[in-house]
Amino acid sequence: MSENTSEGKTRVISNEDYFAEVQRILREGKEVRIRVKGSSMLPFIKDGDTVLLRAYQGQSLALGSNVLAKDKDKFVFHRFVGKKNNQYILAGDGNLVLREYVGATDIIAIAYTLYPQDKDKTVMIDRPWPRLRGLGWYHTRLLRRIAAKLTR
Repeated sequence: MSENTSEGKTRVISNEDYFAEVQRILREGKEVRIRVKGSSMLPFIKDGDTVLLRAYQGQSLALGSNVLAKDKDKFVFHRFVGKKNNQYILAGDGNLVLREYVGATDIIAIAYTLYPQDKDKTVMIDRPWPRLRGLGWYHTRLLRRIAAKLTR
């Protein structure tokens, strides 16, 4: 993860150190704004957008919520799409196949606000409509997979 310093230089820190600091701040009861990297949350959240997180404290998690979680040894920012055998099922909006299965203790934070880098307005992503839209997109994965195969 890179970080801009006050001198205008960029310094690189490991994901492990970056997310350790994110978790420390969340444990203090503060919100944290992080930059999203990658394309796994397309089309709703793009690489370079930022999201505002609040600590997950075991409360009921609404279907369609965007969460930061630890899956094995990596951190993922994906959508909560279901629950099976006491495991939370997470999937990236842009992912046509892969899902992660994590326990409640693996969920670190819930995203509440999206700050798109190419727009001046913020989006409250913890509301019913953005969650429902994301779940609808998730449930069209089979159709999107077929369409992707046909357009190749």
